[in-house]
Amino acid sequence: MQIQDTNRVRILEFIRANPGTHLRKIKRELNLAMGVIQYHLYKLERERSILSVRHGLYKRFYADKGLGVQDREILNILSQETERDIVLYLIKNPLASQKELSEFARISASSTNWHMGRLSRAGFVQPRREGGFVFYTVTGDRARILALLKRHHPRIWERWAERLADLLA
Repeated sequence: MQIQDTNRVRILEFIRANPGTHLRKIKRELNLAMGVIQYHLYKLERERSILSVRHGLYKRFYADKGLGVQDREILNILSQETERDIVLYLIKNPLASQKELSEFARISASSTNWHMGRLSRAGFVQPRREGGFVFYTVTGDRARILALLKRHHPRIWERWAERLADLLA
């Protein structure tokens, strides 16, 4: 019984530290058997210690039940490395072109287009065509995005804080 409780606490603490995490990431990071994780996630949901939300192919888990739908959507984007980096780059560099984003993220133009399509459909970015170019800008509350990043992803915040310092002053 003690091992089960320890695993449940580890899973809960991981979800608290990584809001919007999904099952396979929990498995990969905590190195527990899939069945063990599923059992504890079920128990944590039943006791209302966590909340799960299906997002595309993933079921994402949150321990902070005070988060609204919009905050969970932001955290979902922030938990995905490429899309998070693109959004943060756009906060720092409004109206960046698709080419600039591809170069920054070190991904192909078609991959950039795919990510920007997802971000646009989710309401995070707004594309603007000028001639043969597409420029993007972040929609929504930039301060809220940064506050959620700082609160829920402090290691990522530390990496980006210097680059974003002039926006916060």
